[in-house]
Amino acid sequence: MSRHRSRLTHRGTKPLDQHALDEPRTWTGHWWRTDLPDERVPGVLYWDPSEGLRLDLIGGWSTPPETTRVEGDTKVTTISSRSLPSWPVLHGLANGKAITLIEPDVTRQQTFRLSDFLGAPSATSVRATAALIGCHLTDADDPAFIAGSATVENLSAWAGRSGIEMAHTFDAPIGEVSGQIELRRLAALETTIPDFTVKLHTNAWQPYDQDSRAGRMARVKERNTVEFARGAGASVSDLLTALGSIGDLVSLASLRACGIITTHLYLPPTPERYPAGHPFGSMRPEVEVYTRRIVMPDPDADAVDHRGFVMTLADLPFEELLPRWMEIHERFSAARGMVLGLRYVSDGYIETRVVTAVAAAESFHRALEEEPPMPAEEFTKVRKLALAAVPKEHRQWLANKLMRNEPTLKQRLLELGSRPGQFMNKLLPNPEAWAKAAGAARNGVAHTGAPDDMTAEQMHAVSEVTAAVVVLNLLYELGIPEERLAEALENQDSLSFAATLAHRYFPASTA
Repeated sequence: MSRHRSRLTHRGTKPLDQHALDEPRTWTGHWWRTDLPDERVPGVLYWDPSEGLRLDLIGGWSTPPETTRVEGDTKVTTISSRSLPSWPVLHGLANGKAITLIEPDVTRQQTFRLSDFLGAPSATSVRATAALIGCHLTDADDPAFIAGSATVENLSAWAGRSGIEMAHTFDAPIGEVSGQIELRRLAALETTIPDFTVKLHTNAWQPYDQDSRAGRMARVKERNTVEFARGAGASVSDLLTALGSIGDLVSLASLRACGIITTHLYLPPTPERYPAGHPFGSMRPEVEVYTRRIVMPDPDADAVDHRGFVMTLADLPFEELLPRWMEIHERFSAARGMVLGLRYVSDGYIETRVVTAVAAAESFHRALEEEPPMPAEEFTKVRKLALAAVPKEHRQWLANKLMRNEPTLKQRLLELGSRPGQFMNKLLPNPEAWAKAAGAARNGVAHTGAPDDMTAEQMHAVSEVTAAVVVLNLLYELGIPEERLAEALENQDSLSFAATLAHRYFPASTA
């Protein structure tokens, strides 16, 4: 049996071809501007998970200093500091890889001698939004890619798909086999959405081993990945946005911030570069993507337990769930972003969290595009009568108050509080008290800096309960069955905690 030590990282636990975004990396080589391909500068590109991408160059490219001003008819030349340049992309060849840096901005240039001032700097530091490891792009918006894939934290647990089969023999005699592991190939799940074909792959690696002084450890590894493919070609932004939606989906499903672990883009195959029948001719060249996101992954942390999910693929089949999610992701983008933001940034001022949660609820209700409280013609008549009934000096004030024919915040909240189903009474024993408190908390923070007679604990309850209402409405729109939502409300930690707070601070009326 062959042993593949070269596939192990320094920790001996990950194949080299699967670098995660939580791992620092460096690439050493030469770099150039696309408009100056012959002026290549040596340097090192660093990826730091907490700081992002930084390119340190030994030298750089000359930038004309800002030296000229006009005084009357006289042109006066002075030496002033040069502005720090930026470019659409930079190219590099480092560690044997073609590299494209997207949106590189110079953050520091050093010149050690005055005589060098008008020439190239002695050292340059560059920050970039993203790095593509494996290709050269001259335009970041070029639809050069036919697919992109990502692994996301807790995706495998959420999908519930595994080809690893384990058998155990208890109390096996010494020397006898006490168990075995087999890898079984699973077919990808597939569906289509506007512009993309989406697949959920379950990938397993061949067993690999590691020797230690105590003995040998053999492992297998399996990951679920999501792939978005478009035959007509897609840009980096198109694919990163689509892949990011899967991170949002798993974050919503687990009510935890789930980061993207790896991102890869794929170029069209290049059979013309290889002899006929060569296996590389049909392969898609792979490009690694490094870019900072709000959530930094921790791939080695424990996965979410199945009770921690508010929905999984067991609740809706992949071919139904993905198209619905992509529609909801776009339609309720503001509400979705705000309510997930409360998960992505778990610490923060309670005032900010209250305003965010209530704004998410209001935004969600607006996106439903429900009928206005009264017909448009009737609203216009009522508005005219009201304006005519007040003194002239007060009409502008009243006109500003009667600008829109729409429900009040309290009416919006109450509708969201009952919309997913009868089970919502377990979350909101007193919807009126919650809606009143949520409106008072939001308005108090927005207009006076703090709500009157409301403690920090009450504001925390408003934030958590309102966020739970928005989450359950998102899941309802997604098509999750009512009984499953009721089960999640009872068993999932965040939702059940929100229900506890609601019963404590907004209890059922005893009148």
